[in-house]
Amino acid sequence: MRWLIALVSACFLSSAMWAGTPAERLSQQVAQAKTLADRHAYGEAAAALENLASDIDITTLPNWPDTLYTRARYEALGGNPDKAMTTLKYAADLEVLPLGDGVANEPEFTALRDRPEFKALVARLQREAALWKDSPALATPFKPVLSEEEKVAGLSKIWSEARFNFPFFGRIDVDWDAEYMAFLPQVRAAKTTEDYYRVLARFVAILRDGHTRLVAPRELNDRLYAVAPLTTRLACGKVIVTEVEDQALAAQGIVPGTELVAIDGRPVLEYAKAEIEPYVFGFTPQDRAAWIYGIELLRGPLDRSLNLSFRLAEGGAISSVVRRRTNRGGYFPETPIPAEFKMLPGNIAYLRVQEFVDEAAVKTLRENIVTVSKSSGLIIDIRLNGGGRDENMSAVLAILENQPFPGLNWRSRDYIAAVRSWHQTPGWKRDTYGRQQFDSATHYTGPVVVLTSGTTYSSAEQFVTGIRTLKRGTIVGEATGGSLSNPMVFQLPGGGMGFIGSKDDYYPDGRLFNGIGIMPDVPVSPTIADIRAGRDRTLEKAVEMLKVKH
Repeated sequence: MRWLIALVSACFLSSAMWAGTPAERLSQQVAQAKTLADRHAYGEAAAALENLASDIDITTLPNWPDTLYTRARYEALGGNPDKAMTTLKYAADLEVLPLGDGVANEPEFTALRDRPEFKALVARLQREAALWKDSPALATPFKPVLSEEEKVAGLSKIWSEARFNFPFFGRIDVDWDAEYMAFLPQVRAAKTTEDYYRVLARFVAILRDGHTRLVAPRELNDRLYAVAPLTTRLACGKVIVTEVEDQALAAQGIVPGTELVAIDGRPVLEYAKAEIEPYVFGFTPQDRAAWIYGIELLRGPLDRSLNLSFRLAEGGAISSVVRRRTNRGGYFPETPIPAEFKMLPGNIAYLRVQEFVDEAAVKTLRENIVTVSKSSGLIIDIRLNGGGRDENMSAVLAILENQPFPGLNWRSRDYIAAVRSWHQTPGWKRDTYGRQQFDSATHYTGPVVVLTSGTTYSSAEQFVTGIRTLKRGTIVGEATGGSLSNPMVFQLPGGGMGFIGSKDDYYPDGRLFNGIGIMPDVPVSPTIADIRAGRDRTLEKAVEMLKVKH
C-alpha cells in the first residue's frame, strides 16, 4: 500500500511542478498535500510541501512561507520531530508563526513540547506577542504618588498608541509631537497620582474623539467621579436641571426646569469653560455639550460640597450646598435599565434601549413581538444609548428587515515600517462589514420611528445608520454624538486605562458621520418650557407621526 501512496505522491509532485503559473502550482501542491494528509500519509504530505523549496519561482511568492507551518505539522504527525523542529524555526525566522501561545497549544506538536528548543521557540513567540499587549512593566499598581519614570512612561504610551493608530489626525489641527513635548514637564511636575491623571486627561482631550479617552484608577473614583444628586443639560443656551434625586432639594423648589446659574460663586458657563471643558473628550458640539453640561459639570471630589445658585421657574433665586455621592459606574455614567417595553395610547409600541452591552434589547423585542406586530407602529428610543456590542445592535436591526442588508464600511491605518523608511506616509486598510443577515424567525414589518440625541453613541449610531441605509424608519430628535471608532484599550501606570480610537466607520456610499453625527429626519429639541412641564416633545412628535401613518 505504501508504494501506491508514494506513487500517487510522485504523480502529484510531477503534475504540480509543471502545471500552470507559480501561484497555481503552489495552490495545487498545497491541495495535494492536504489530500495526502487526509489519508494520514503525513510523511508524503510533508515531502510534497518540502519539494516546493527547490522551485525558485514558488519561493519568491509572498504566501510561500505560509506553507512552512503546515509542513511542520505534517512532519510532526509523520513521526519526524527533528525535521518538524527545523521547519518551525525556519517559519519563525520568516515570521509566519502565530504569536503568543498558538504553536504551544497545537496538538500536532505534542511530541515536541518537552524539547528545550521548542520551549525556547514558544518563549520567543510569547515575547513578541507581548509587544502588542498590555505590559506588566507599564501596568504598575496604584499608589498616591508615582515615580517620574512611571509618569513619563504613561504619557509616552498614550502618545505612541495615538501616533500609530489614531485615524482622525486629518480632521484636527494638532501637532501631536509638539503637544507631547509640551506635556512632558507637566506630567513631571504632577505632585500626586490624582494630579497626574488630570494632566493626562487634558492631553488625551486634545484628540477630540469620543472613543479616545482616559479612565483614572478606581482608587480615584471618589476624587474625580463622584456625582451630585441632580442632572442637568444645556437647553437654549442655559444650564437647566432635568432630574432631582434629593427630596430636600426638591422641597426647596429645585425641580426640573430650574436654571443653574452659578457654581461656587462663578457663572456656570464660565465655570464649565474653565474647569470642565479642557478635560472633556469628543469632537461634535452635541457630544461635548452632553458631557460638559450633563455628565461632567457637577462631578468632583466626594468630600467637597458644591455651592450651587439657581433661578427658579417662577422667579427668584436660591442657593444650596449640595453634597456629592459615589458614582457606582466609576468614570462612566451609571447604567440604567438596559431595555424596557410598553404600549402607548393609540396602540403604539415603545421600546427604550439604553445600551447594547448585553442581549436585553433583542430579548425584550422578541418577547413582545406579537404585541408589536399588532401595533400601529414601533418607537425605538435610543436617546440615552451609549453603545455596546455590535452583534446585539445588529440582532435588533435584523428583526426589522426581511432580507440581507449592507453593513458599514471602515478604514484603519495600514502601517508598514519599510514603506515609512522609503519616506512614504502610511496608507489605509479599507474593508466592509459585509451584508448582515436578517432574523429568519422574527420579523416586524410595520412603521418605525427612532429617537436620537447627542448621547446616542457608538454602536447605537451604527443602528441609526442601518435604519437610514435600509430606509426602514424615520429618525426624530437631535443629532447623534458622532463617534464610532473601536478603541484599543491599554493599561497605564498607577492602575488607569487609556482608550485610543482605531477605526473610522462610514456609510456604504462613503458618507462620513464620525466627528459629525447623524442628523435626524425630523429635528426636535426640548425647550426649557418642555422640561419645566415634564413634557417629552420628541416622543410626542413620534407618536403623532405614527398616528398619521396608521
